[in-house]
Amino acid sequence: MANHKNSNSNPNFPSLKQVRERLGMTQEQFAQEIGITSRTIRNHETGANQLKLSLGQFKRLKELLEQAGMSIDDLPDDID
Repeated sequence: MANHKNSNSNPNFPSLKQVRERLGMTQEQFAQEIGITSRTIRNHETGANQLKLSLGQFKRLKELLEQAGMSIDDLPDDID
């Protein structure tokens, strides 16, 4: 997954940070909902690390996207 500084990222696609903010969640809340640490979210949002999810975590992310009124198809192949 790309970091947020990637010049190839499409500004028309939401970042995970935008999804989190649209849900009105803190990094801690978003991380807990997905089943990862808040440090992982923080590192991903700053571009320090790529986000790697298990299948269960990915399914939960999909549910959160739907709660935000979005589809998994709204995300780019490389989530920034």
